Amino acid sequence: MVHKRPLRCAWPNHLFRGASFVNGFRFFPLSKCPSAKIGSQNETYEHSSSHQPGYIADCRSPPWRLPQPGRRRELDFSAQMNRTFWRPFLIVALAALLLAVAGPFVPAWENALFPLRKLDLAKTLGGLWNSPAAAPQAQAAPDPALPSELKPLRGFWQELAALDNAPGGSLRIAHFGDSIIEGDLISGTLRQLLQGEFGGGGVGLVPITSMVSGFRQTIRHTFSPNWETLSFMSGANKHPLGIMGHTFIPRPYRYEEHVIETQAQPEQRDSLGNLLSPARQASSRKQSRRFSYRGPAWVEYSGFQTPGAAGFERIRLFYSHASAASRVQVSYDGGEFTSFILHPAEGVRVLDLGPARPVNRVRLQFDPLDPIHLYGVSFDRAAGAYVDNLAIRGFSGMYLDAIPGPYLQSFQSLLGYDLIILQYGGNVSNPQTLDYGWYKRGMLATVRHLQTALPGVPILLVGAHDRGVKVDGRIQTSPDIPLLVEVQSQVARETGCAFWNLFEAMGGPGSMLAWVSSSPPLAGKDYTHFTRAGAVRVGTMLHWLINPGK
Repeated sequence: MVHKRPLRCAWPNHLFRGASFVNGFRFFPLSKCPSAKIGSQNETYEHSSSHQPGYIADCRSPPWRLPQPGRRRELDFSAQMNRTFWRPFLIVALAALLLAVAGPFVPAWENALFPLRKLDLAKTLGGLWNSPAAAPQAQAAPDPALPSELKPLRGFWQELAALDNAPGGSLRIAHFGDSIIEGDLISGTLRQLLQGEFGGGGVGLVPITSMVSGFRQTIRHTFSPNWETLSFMSGANKHPLGIMGHTFIPRPYRYEEHVIETQAQPEQRDSLGNLLSPARQASSRKQSRRFSYRGPAWVEYSGFQTPGAAGFERIRLFYSHASAASRVQVSYDGGEFTSFILHPAEGVRVLDLGPARPVNRVRLQFDPLDPIHLYGVSFDRAAGAYVDNLAIRGFSGMYLDAIPGPYLQSFQSLLGYDLIILQYGGNVSNPQTLDYGWYKRGMLATVRHLQTALPGVPILLVGAHDRGVKVDGRIQTSPDIPLLVEVQSQVARETGCAFWNLFEAMGGPGSMLAWVSSSPPLAGKDYTHFTRAGAVRVGTMLHWLINPGK
């Protein structure tokens, strides 16, 4: 089939198809064009009948290397290309120049039809021209538009975009969880990554006492023994709890735990064979004993020389149930104590203890005879990103309604959370459990309580991670984990929450064994808890999930 056509070059829409260069556009060399319409005024070309007239059959060759009848000959580009080629080329070049100049000033805009992402020209060009070997730490982030289970985070992503476009704002996340997040490992990684992008300094909300204070490496934390600590695990019905799931009360006494052992006893019967007492197995239980204590109830915090943890600028104390005589004595960097008044009022109150200049150590002292309720101390700044680690060892995630709705609303007005993360499940996992309907009902009540108290704040449910148990002499995934994760995903769907399947993200069945066996180990030999390296891995994945643009 022979055609004679004048020399012309058409630029079809699919000329730019491919990975994104700037806001979805990518510029291929002309040689990559799938179909370039090109011909000559005085020359005749042959091509397959399966192609449209005037189109080159072999696009792997440059458009100026045209097939000739019976042979291929190279044409002189400068001689054959006339001025009609330069017109579309100049249009595209000017459009690219205009986009490069104006793009950084166009704000990001998240919408369902045509989302726009803020242009970072240096980063975009660097990604095109630098090889993967030149940037070994660059890894792909998840696409925010695809997974339906992440759509409830769209509003949060818009807030991230707004903060990115207008520095000086603030962002705060409440990370609830059990022992899997204690020590601030996962939360601390997420906080450090967000503060690297949006600024900020400080670790956020910290409890008055903590059983992992010596383990945590984002803040040094010591305290006197004469504190009564109430939580979901003990005394939750005695006093209302704060947002950390704890209430701390200074006391003139201290508690010590003792283990009471019970020896095994055989069954006992009388001479007629009547049962006197059944057989009893050996057991042990903990019992607390109270001892008097002289001296103030105190707590001291000092910073670490790590990003976001060195130096305190804004220090805020959260409390309630103060009397007219309530005071707190504060010492900065070991200096003399200054007395601050705690105001009696209903509900949660906040006292700003910020020093005149940044300090690295602060000590708070309270009268042990004044049973004021304390909920924690926040170390932060007015601007930047913060993640509050709200961990309670052994907690299932149910019964968060022990935190009264008005208390949650007060903390929200004082702290301004933009996202709530719930990471539970490990403490209800049991290899013999086949029905988690009871857990679903409890978590539905928890989520709805939070949604009622904090309307408009998106919630992300993190599914249970893999856990290894011994089955037939080998470590395998606990049989109930897939069932538990499915129930958690149902809770998310029925309440309109986002959901992240951490079990799947780890690698699915058998992944915990691989994490324990990796070098360095990412999980401990209990096949349940992450090591520091593993927690950093999970925190990094969580950061990709909630901030996919980075």
